[in-house]
Amino acid sequence: MTSKKLLICSPSHAVYGGVETIVNDLCWELPKRGWDTVLALGRGSRFNDVDSYRAAYPGLPIVEIDGLRGTEQSRLEALKRLIRRERPNIVFSARIFDAYAAVGSLKEHVDAPRLAVAVRGYESPYLYDLRMYRDIIDLCVVDGNLLAAAATRWSGLAEERVVSIPGGIRPPSVPVVPRIAGNVLRIGYVGRLAQSDKRVLDLIPFIAKLEESRVSYHLSIVGTGPEEDDLREKLQDYVSAGKVRFTGWQGHDELYREVYPNLDCLIHLSAAEGVTIAPREAMVHGVVPVISRFIGLKSEGQFRNEVNSMTFDVGDMDRAVAAVRKLANEPGLLERLSKCAMTSQVGKYTFDGSMNAWAEAFEQCVEQPRLSGPLPRVSFPAEGRLNRFGLSPWLAQRVRDLAGRKQVHGDPGSEWPTASGLMPSDAAADIFRFAAEYETGIHG
Repeated sequence: MTSKKLLICSPSHAVYGGVETIVNDLCWELPKRGWDTVLALGRGSRFNDVDSYRAAYPGLPIVEIDGLRGTEQSRLEALKRLIRRERPNIVFSARIFDAYAAVGSLKEHVDAPRLAVAVRGYESPYLYDLRMYRDIIDLCVVDGNLLAAAATRWSGLAEERVVSIPGGIRPPSVPVVPRIAGNVLRIGYVGRLAQSDKRVLDLIPFIAKLEESRVSYHLSIVGTGPEEDDLREKLQDYVSAGKVRFTGWQGHDELYREVYPNLDCLIHLSAAEGVTIAPREAMVHGVVPVISRFIGLKSEGQFRNEVNSMTFDVGDMDRAVAAVRKLANEPGLLERLSKCAMTSQVGKYTFDGSMNAWAEAFEQCVEQPRLSGPLPRVSFPAEGRLNRFGLSPWLAQRVRDLAGRKQVHGDPGSEWPTASGLMPSDAAADIFRFAAEYETGIHG
């Protein structure tokens, strides 16, 4: 098999998360399937630290995208230099928005690469950007049936350019047995400690209502994120009482050896997901998800209430606690759901099945005609006085370089943007309306 080259582009500010896990797996697994992979990480002056990423994932084939000068123009120039140097068959954007314009402009040349993008959660800014740049996107890899439908029907990509590949689940590394309710129900939360996408602060009323329910429990909170300090402070009394513990981030081996084997159920609180990974990893270990009915849950059909999981409406902690209480008190329920959960992940939902699907998607991408439509005419806010005075982005950057001036950003998302930031509020509402109508239409 002739090796082809894939250049994966990703920010470096987040080290642990679903996208980072997928990127790591692709770097190790795709070479076994005929792909030479290079991971290009955005470096910034404050937030995007490639060295920290390297330390977390030793051995990856990492190169840097120089974002130290801080402007959009400098990022685009750095990306295009790197692409010309590496000469990949495909540039794969894993949340590097500038890849759209960089690859789109290079497509004016005969030997330009194809552009693939990942959308791994039902997040409206990414679907809006898909619509804007649909004429140059050769492949979009999404996470679940709902996202696939939105990418084609709302964003307007051709069906043959969209592939749904759920995150693959490895088999357990220790013997697994069905759970049986004991004196203390062992509950876990596994994931980023973030409110924006994970609603992790719902754990606070969840625990308060657990106390009222008189269920004997122990809760392990596994992960790290922006709300960690706040959560630790608010739950300190429960930690002191021995009912709650924080473990920090745990790698795959620790999760499979120490975390999942010692849980009975797993609480998941998100409002929107693709085909979420942690609850499915828990399931193959016999752990029963107590999971929010997030946008996308119905259309994938992985979590079935009182069949292999317990579900509740997003934010409804009364129902979440009622589900936990039922698992603890109803004879045989935890064991029955646990047995079904253990056999739930097959086919493309397994790790090998998922990696094979990624390789096949990239193969199909290079076999299809390359899309070279026009770049959309978009207007971004001017970066500094030089641009506001009418200088072109290229000339303004030359002046900044001569003066040794750099633009310093106040947050990771402006240092290396993951989305355009141009989505109007009515588009966001329309995207979520599409999701509701789609799921109702299939599972009404």
